[in-house]
Amino acid sequence: DLGNMDATLLYQTIPETDSEGRGVADMRSMEKKLSVKVVFDEVTGHVYLVGDAKKIEKKCFALRNMLSHYHWRLSGKDVALG
Repeated sequence: DLGNMDATLLYQTIPETDSEGRGVADMRSMEKKLSVKVVFDEVTGHVYLVGDAKKIEKKCFALRNMLSHYHWRLSGKDVALG
């Protein structure tokens, strides 16, 4: 659980493609490569990384960083800082 990141608005903010590798297509590619899933919960506003806990802890830095980037742009709060 990455916390309440206004999931609906956050997802809408992420472009389909991005020249710096931070688009929805890039996110889906990372999900497939890492065997994890990013879940945007429209009801609670939370964003979840779903998959093997050890893999999420050790291998999902780029994915977390991308989500943090867009969340920071929306709210000024970096999810990595809590």
